[in-house]
Amino acid sequence: MIQVNDAIARIGQERMIASIKSPKQIEAFLRTDVTTTFLMMGTLSTLDRYVAHLKRENRTVFLHAERINGISLDRDGIDYLAKRVGADGIVTTKASVLQHAKRAGLLTVQRLFLVDSDAVTSGLKLAEAQQPDAIELMPGLIPSVVEKISREVSFPIVTGGMIRQPIDVHRALDHGAFAVSTGDERLWHVQSQKEELA
Repeated sequence: MIQVNDAIARIGQERMIASIKSPKQIEAFLRTDVTTTFLMMGTLSTLDRYVAHLKRENRTVFLHAERINGISLDRDGIDYLAKRVGADGIVTTKASVLQHAKRAGLLTVQRLFLVDSDAVTSGLKLAEAQQPDAIELMPGLIPSVVEKISREVSFPIVTGGMIRQPIDVHRALDHGAFAVSTGDERLWHVQSQKEELA
């Protein structure tokens, strides 16, 4: 049985994460019932405003570490994101960022690209070593791989990338995904999809 904290458990209940890629998507996100975002944009000068706005609306904010312009992803940079910016978690492909984020008390999502079997094997070894709170498989359109990995790991699995239709969400969830992340605003409206996604 997967052990998860409250924020991760809430993601599993909603089954949807909004990937925000532009400032105008923030307001679209706030009009939904989805409570978690992977913030995929921002700079050192704008990030604190974005996160503060989202946190005022009681949203859980994971920052995509490699997409933040103007910040070093070393220990001090991650501490800044945790303490000054107020992020809840980090999404990253990098082992060092996972280590620093865990030490800073952030939730961690390791992003794994399903390029080939070697990439999957090395990514899963990294996950076993780093023990992230969840892993995100990219792209999320390979149900058989999602299913295989979900049987092999003890981490909740999020799938993302190229998710464009409700059927893509259904397939990912039916094959073992804990939740789906997408930048497609049409898929963020959880209340209207709950019966479909159940």
